[in-house]
Amino acid sequence: MKNPDGDPVAVENHITEEVRGAFLAAQDVVEQIRRESFAKHVEKLPNLSDAFDLEKHKPAPELKRCLCCMDGRTPYGKHAAGSGILLSDVEFKKMVKESGIDSISSHTGCGAAKIYAEKMGLTGDPDEIGKNWAMKKAKELGLPHIHLEVDKPFHYERVCYYDGTGKFNYKGVDGLPAGFAVGREAMSEKSSLAECSVAINIAFGGHGFGELFTEENPFMLVAIAETEEKLKDLERELTGLAKPFGGRVVVDGFVAPRVIHN
Repeated sequence: MKNPDGDPVAVENHITEEVRGAFLAAQDVVEQIRRESFAKHVEKLPNLSDAFDLEKHKPAPELKRCLCCMDGRTPYGKHAAGSGILLSDVEFKKMVKESGIDSISSHTGCGAAKIYAEKMGLTGDPDEIGKNWAMKKAKELGLPHIHLEVDKPFHYERVCYYDGTGKFNYKGVDGLPAGFAVGREAMSEKSSLAECSVAINIAFGGHGFGELFTEENPFMLVAIAETEEKLKDLERELTGLAKPFGGRVVVDGFVAPRVIHN
């Protein structure tokens, strides 16, 4: 863009110093992963098994299997966008039953709640809409509800974890970049890929790192499985999703430790 004199004009965007700083804070880890692959990188992490221990990822002491958003700022329990707000009622109830969900959460700044509100033609604060939805679902199922506050007003995820184990949370393990988490083990392939698309849109949008994702610094879709065979299947699912982004989105993955907690 140029002004009437032909000189360049800076285009205002959302990349503040704080946002850029958060991006750069994870750069060393991400570059190391890109050099050697996620699988080789996690082999060096001494407490990787902690990422699969739900006891270490609870929003409250009594809530071991809380259904949380895929948002990287809510790294607790089990995951689905907006705590399942974008799923059909049938798939939501199936996930809750099969995953042994013991509580349902909502949180501030929920992008999935905003998508839901727009889809349903609802007006008002998306956070309140998401909170009311979660409270209603929890009441219907006889489960407790908890509302979570996020630590930053923007998304700082560098990856999206495509979790085929139903146990993964990145928080507390040095060397794992912050990321969205899609609970693939509890959802259909179609729904899981749709949620990955939501994660990509958020990451590339005005509340994520946006233009900072390039072919040199891509957003990563990271499959996690319990066996090599299952890992190949999950990576195959993700490949088509990444392709249209021309290198700004890449696929990687790793096999979970053999000894993981329930």
